[in-house]
Amino acid sequence: MIKKLILIRHGKAEPIGPGQSDFDRGLTGPGRAALSSVDGFMRSFYLLDAHSSSHATLWSSPAVRAMQTAEEVDRALGGWLTTVPVDSLWEQDEAAFADQPAQTDADCLIAVGHIPFMERMVERLTGVKLALKPGGMATVGLDADGRSGTLEWFVQGPEVED
Repeated sequence: MIKKLILIRHGKAEPIGPGQSDFDRGLTGPGRAALSSVDGFMRSFYLLDAHSSSHATLWSSPAVRAMQTAEEVDRALGGWLTTVPVDSLWEQDEAAFADQPAQTDADCLIAVGHIPFMERMVERLTGVKLALKPGGMATVGLDADGRSGTLEWFVQGPEVED
């Protein structure tokens, strides 16, 4: 059972283009650069202890912008993680997602998704209301039941030059 859950909002996404679906929107160039900068995920994951970072599992919404954000998470953590697409993160299905962490034996689960879902999950688990900017993350230390926990740290997403 996981002990730590890190919920991350995807980075700054491009607007929907003509004939493009929301699912297919990618990160903007500046948005991706901000995540990979020293003020992005490198700064954020500096807060993660060595055990958690070396015993982590990475899940992502299958949407393009979330998968691209997960690539930046993986890069910041050393490039050894495999991203697992999880439909409940795209569908923003709180009930389904709440049951899924028990299916992994990782000590630390990192999940990349969308708002308002990620903000709602932080509040559901901790009782704390947060407003996550693109690339923002909240770490929850989960209780034994895996259905509640304590907000351990929160890092707002990096500033993005437009």
